[in-house]
Amino acid sequence: MTRARIVLIVAAVLAVATLIGWRWSLGWAPATARFAVQGVTVSAADGAIDWPMVRAQGADFAFVTASSGTARDPAFEGNWNAAHAAGLRHGALHRFSLCESTADQVTAYLTTVPRAADALPAALALDVAEDCDAHPTRAQVLSAIRGFLGPAEYHDGRPMMLRVSAAFEDEYRVSEAIVRPLWAERAFLEPAYLARPWRLWQANPARRIDGVARPVAWSVAAP
Repeated sequence: MTRARIVLIVAAVLAVATLIGWRWSLGWAPATARFAVQGVTVSAADGAIDWPMVRAQGADFAFVTASSGTARDPAFEGNWNAAHAAGLRHGALHRFSLCESTADQVTAYLTTVPRAADALPAALALDVAEDCDAHPTRAQVLSAIRGFLGPAEYHDGRPMMLRVSAAFEDEYRVSEAIVRPLWAERAFLEPAYLARPWRLWQANPARRIDGVARPVAWSVAAP
C-alpha cells in the first residue's frame, strides 16, 4: 500500500470520527441519574418552539431571554406564556452589555418582565461579547452589575442568578465579589472556575432536541 493511500485512509477515518463526535455532541446531555433537573435557555433567535415537545424531551425548566443590552427580545412574551402553559418552571434572563448604559438596560428588562410569584429567580448573563470592545476596570464592571441588580431584584422580589462565562470570570472575578447563586458554563465537562459552587451548569451550548428548529443551550441543576 502506498504512502498516499495510507494518508487518504487515515484522513477518511478521522473525518468519519469527527462526524460521529459532532453528531454525538448535538444530542448529549448529562445523565439524569445524577442531574435529575434539566432545562433550556431560549430567545427569539430560536424561532417557533413546540413547548409541549420540549417538555417531552426532558426539560423541567426554561430560561426565557427577556432582553439583551438595551434591546427587548420580541419573542419573550410568547415563549414565557407558552412555557408556563406547557408546565415548565420558567425564569427570565437578561444578557448584560458592557457597551450600553446600565440604566437603559434596566429599563429594557423592567418593561419586559412581569412580576410573577411562581417564576424562577431571574438570571443575569455575563459574558465577553465579540461586538463590544469596551474594557472597563473591574471596579467599574462590578459597579455596573450592582447597578442593574438593585432595581431588577426589587422588581422581581428576590436575588438574581449570575450566569458567568469563564472568560468574564477570568477578567473580572465576579463570583468573588458579588454573592449570588451562580450559573457556570462549560461544554461537556463540569466547570470549576467560579469562587463558589454553582447552582446551574450550562453543559451543552448547542443541543439538538425535537420541538426547536435550532440547537439550544441545555443546562442542569446541581445534584
